[in-house]
Formats: sequence, structure tokens, C-alpha cells
Amino acid sequence: MATIAFCGIGIMGSEMATRLKSAGHTVRVWNRAGEKAQTWAREHDGVACATPADAADPASELHIMVSNDDAVDRILFGSDGALTTLPKGSLVVDHSTVSVLLVDSRAERIKSGGWRYLHAPVLAGPSTVATGDGLMLVAGANSVYAQAKPTLSQIIVKHWYIGETERLSAAYKLMANSMLISITQALAEFYSLGRACGIDPEQALALFEHFNPGGTIAIRGPRMARGDFAPAFQVTMAAKDADLILKAGRQGGADMPAIELALHRFLRLIKSGHGDLDMGALALPEVHASSPSPNAAGEFAKAGGDG
Repeated sequence: MATIAFCGIGIMGSEMATRLKSAGHTVRVWNRAGEKAQTWAREHDGVACATPADAADPASELHIMVSNDDAVDRILFGSDGALTTLPKGSLVVDHSTVSVLLVDSRAERIKSGGWRYLHAPVLAGPSTVATGDGLMLVAGANSVYAQAKPTLSQIIVKHWYIGETERLSAAYKLMANSMLISITQALAEFYSLGRACGIDPEQALALFEHFNPGGTIAIRGPRMARGDFAPAFQVTMAAKDADLILKAGRQGGADMPAIELALHRFLRLIKSGHGDLDMGALALPEVHASSPSPNAAGEFAKAGGDG
């Protein structure tokens, strides 16, 4: 078993550190709010440390799970950072969700200093991490991943090894979160439209017992990826329906910014001669080249819609 430094004992990091402790490792923890590290160490027979440098001395692995790039850099490169004491050749794994733009330079700095490095963010919540479920997105040298895989599997069982370029895992994590945020916004507007139409949210939820909107990922997703926009739901019809949605919402005071933006972009497609394509043509790069209109419904009326 290894001695592992774990920096970042928040709601996710504490569960990840607990998984490692339960697997039999000695776990030395640091957290910016020191009382969290002390509480975790007391409850799990770990070691609470005053600085990242203390946590890494001694350790053969450093795992990081914090909220932003500045926190990662402070843990690694600060005057009392972990790399001031972590033995050369040791493994550094950053599980944090961070900027794609900064991962490559951080990875190069770590590797050129003589340490091994992986970027391995997770798609999971605290309750799923607690049982080893979810998905870990791993990028870095394949040889390093092969050596680290047994320990990483003790945190989360399922991995997707993406490749040697570390920023790829950061990009895929942000792409995944973009879907979660967009779906949550869509749900918020779904309930808002329902309330505007006199339907209680719990009643509205019953629709999903009979209709699975997520199926569009499997059906329309591959076609959008390869640029196949043969019509199944034409842009002109989608624009008409988006306008109807906005009208129905407006009469009940519903705010629906995502639908407003979609209508604006449908109108861009129609004006550029693409109205007969499938609405998956929203994926065309030129559709995203301008700011949303403050009054897409008015644009729809001017474009000859039934507004």
C-alpha cells in the first residue's frame, strides 16, 4: 500500500480520500479550511497536514481535488506547495475541473520537474463516488496510466482513457458539464412553460414516463457529428414551434432564454437559405457567429412566421 497525499477535502475530495483510505493506503490530507482536514483525519484515521508540502512529505502519490486553477497551482507550486517535498518520480493526479487552456503548461511544468502526471477529472457526485461509481476521464502518458490504474480504480472503478494529451480530459469534462447545465436549463424552462399553461411541475414530470427526449442524442447526435442534416424536423417547423412555445410561456409570465436563443439561431439558418434542413443544423459553426437577438419572436414575425 502507498502513502498518498490528498489535497482538497471538500464534498467530493473527502469521499475520494475515504475510498483510498478504505483500500488500505496511508492518506495524508490538506485542505484550505484546515478544520475539514482535521475532521476527516479524526473520522478516518488519517493524517491532517498544515500545508500541501507537509502532506507530500512523505508520499509517493499526490491527488488534487479543488475548485479552480488558482487552487491547483497554489497546491503544486506555492512556497509551501506539494512539489517542494514530493519525491521526484512520484505520481501527481489532478482530478479538478480546470481550464483547458492551462492544463498543457501545468503538465509540462510538472513533468519537466521530474514527476509523473495525469489529469483525471470525474463525472460523479459525492454519493456515487462513495460507492466507487461514476466515470473517471483520464489523460496523460499511457505508461503512467497503466501504473496508476490500480489506485485510480480504488477511487472510481470505471475509467475512460482518452489519450496522451492531458488537456483532452479537461475538455471532455467541460463538454460533459455543458450538457448537464444545458439539460438543467431545459428542465427549468420545461417546468416554467408548464406552470404558464397551468400544469404543476409534478404533473408535468409525468410526460417523461411516456416520452424520452434523451433519445435525440442517440438518433440526432451521430447525424450532427457527421454533418448530415437531411430533414426529420425541419428548421422552419422548429422555428414555428419555438415561437409557439415562447407565446405560450409569455402569457403565463415564463422566462425561456434557451428557447429564445434557439429561435434566433433558427432564423439565422432560414435567412441563410437553410430552412429546409433538419434542426440539427444548429451545429453549423456559422450559426454561432452572432449574439442572440433581444426579440427573436419579433424577428420570427418579420420573417413571415405566424407571429
